[in-house]
Amino acid sequence: MTDISKKTLEKIKKEQVHPKPHWYFLTRDYFFWIMFAITTLLGGVAFGMILFITTNLDWDIYQYLGLSLPGAVVTSLPYLWIALLFLFLFITYYNFIHTRRGYRYRFVVIFLISLLISILLGFGFFHYGWTETVEKQLRARIPGYQHLVYTGENQWMQPEKGLLSGVVIEILSENNSLWLEDYSGQKWEIDISKAKVKGNLPLTENLEIKIIGEQLSLDIFEAIEIRITRGCRQGKGRR
Repeated sequence: MTDISKKTLEKIKKEQVHPKPHWYFLTRDYFFWIMFAITTLLGGVAFGMILFITTNLDWDIYQYLGLSLPGAVVTSLPYLWIALLFLFLFITYYNFIHTRRGYRYRFVVIFLISLLISILLGFGFFHYGWTETVEKQLRARIPGYQHLVYTGENQWMQPEKGLLSGVVIEILSENNSLWLEDYSGQKWEIDISKAKVKGNLPLTENLEIKIIGEQLSLDIFEAIEIRITRGCRQGKGRR
């Protein structure tokens, strides 16, 4: 027996080192695989949110915001969800390399595969409308969320720049006007006498609409263009 072997055995006896049981390594492996699956799923949610937010922005109105197209892109990118996506990807990488054979794979390979899976999951979440549900829940439950992410509602809630959106609560045909409740709860009287209506639905109550025009006073807005974006929204009362 060599001196090194003797010293190793003496150290094991002195420190009372015992081999870890097989179930420990098996449980540890399962734990990292479960965490890998969870963080990959969260990466899919993050990519789905990026997709939902960017596709719900109107990229043809940046001139009303006093921005160039590159400036509008920089302003509108959902940086919070982009940061979360990369955070989840790096945590996914960390979990994978701690599985039994994960150390054999290069960082780039693991990262790209995780990104691809997150993209596919994100498209699925977006397609089935789950990202919109997540967005609504976050807005309802997390104070200040709307200030962290620039969404379509933020984009259109700028009446001083000629942009307004909300839900139609009453149409006054005889006056060529309607009452709108915006996303902050404020009610507006909208002059629609000169408005051009775009959309596949007739202008009716409970519709979500976007308006381009001019703010005339604190609660009066003249519409030049009305975009009908969605169908009925439940739970909105009348003026």
